Amino acid sequence: MRTLLFLLALSQAACVETSLELGSGDTDKRGDRTDTGDTVEHVDDTDTTGDTDIETTDDTSVDTSVDTSVEEPETWPKACDDLYDPDTLQVFELDFEPEDWAAVQSDCANYAQAYRPVQLTYEGETVPAMVRLKGNWSWSCDKMQFVVSFNEEDPTGRFHGQRKLMFDAPWYDHTLMHERLAFPLFEARGLPYSCANSARIMVNGAYYGLYTNIERIDKEYLERHFEEAEGNLYQGGSELKTNEDVGDTSRLQALQAATTVEQIAALVDLDQAVAEWATEAMIPALDNYWAGVEINYYLYDHPSRGFVYLPYDLDISFGDSAYPGGGGLVWPDAVNADPLTHEHSGWGKEALVKTVLADRGWCERFVEELTLTRAAYDPAAMWAQAEAWNEQIGGALVEDTRKPFSRAEHAAAMANLESFLVARADFVDAWLAEGGHCPVRW
Repeated sequence: MRTLLFLLALSQAACVETSLELGSGDTDKRGDRTDTGDTVEHVDDTDTTGDTDIETTDDTSVDTSVDTSVEEPETWPKACDDLYDPDTLQVFELDFEPEDWAAVQSDCANYAQAYRPVQLTYEGETVPAMVRLKGNWSWSCDKMQFVVSFNEEDPTGRFHGQRKLMFDAPWYDHTLMHERLAFPLFEARGLPYSCANSARIMVNGAYYGLYTNIERIDKEYLERHFEEAEGNLYQGGSELKTNEDVGDTSRLQALQAATTVEQIAALVDLDQAVAEWATEAMIPALDNYWAGVEINYYLYDHPSRGFVYLPYDLDISFGDSAYPGGGGLVWPDAVNADPLTHEHSGWGKEALVKTVLADRGWCERFVEELTLTRAAYDPAAMWAQAEAWNEQIGGALVEDTRKPFSRAEHAAAMANLESFLVARADFVDAWLAEGGHCPVRW
């Protein structure tokens, strides 16, 4: 119920928009809703059969009931699977043969991502699967992160409609809340988002640790979000993840070669793209596409709308990502990150983003989208939700002996999160009030 109230608060705030196009839920070229109505046929079912053994003058029975049921048109995005119920702390059990578990540990020591056999149990249901380790900068052998796959040996293999499960616990997010808080903001803006909740992971019968359980971006994700889900999906904007047998990447190559706003707009759903960038800027997502990090996003080449940006790996958001042992914040300047010009120090702003935001019209559109996102960004509601989720995971967090931070560091990170939510809103309010930001001169 808390989660529903949280999303309602965000959605009501977002409804200040009356004329701007929103993200994937719109009914124009950016949307995939089917505007079809069903025709209800009214039939009079009159029974005129009489019983001649019973004296009667008129035994005509008329059924005047009318079937008023109307099948609702199908809409997108579809609801998240119960695996991602935010009001439930899930439990997943991973059972390995001794040699396979030893291989997983060896993989971690050697920074390898090889799939190993496992049995996964969820709510009494046990299925064979494969596991590999996950992470780049977040890699840790003290508390390994996992991708569980059901389609490595059988390409059609699925579990509750999912081909993979992803369990995330980066060492730098001492709240374990970043992704759970970030994705609902994208949802409130009508943009693509990943489902997420928290989960206890058991390994060979023993509690291993607390994780964020995040929906992976793949063909099933596309089918949940879009009526037209047959287009090319690219991880990091480059690695083809669907339609590999065809391998036609000509449109991506055209996008990579585009140097003008007109060329980009002919290929990209820029309404959606600018809204997605503005939402990343609000939180801010310092390790993502908006900031210039070209590995932490997906591109979907929608058959009707063109390229659509999909947010991914939002664990460095809300400014309180921290080094272990009180070593300070990873990005201490996050609260004051400029929504338009901030860029990752090691990557630099993407040329495509620079080209678009150097155009006055699209720059002003970005500011409009940021204004809408700020309206949906409700610090009080977000903090209330974070508190509720923190209570939900409290016992599992205490029992997690592998977490790379202390209970005191977790409490401090939660306090920092509360203050950051307000401080970021105040900064963006002042930035918007200042005005005069467009066009950007790089």
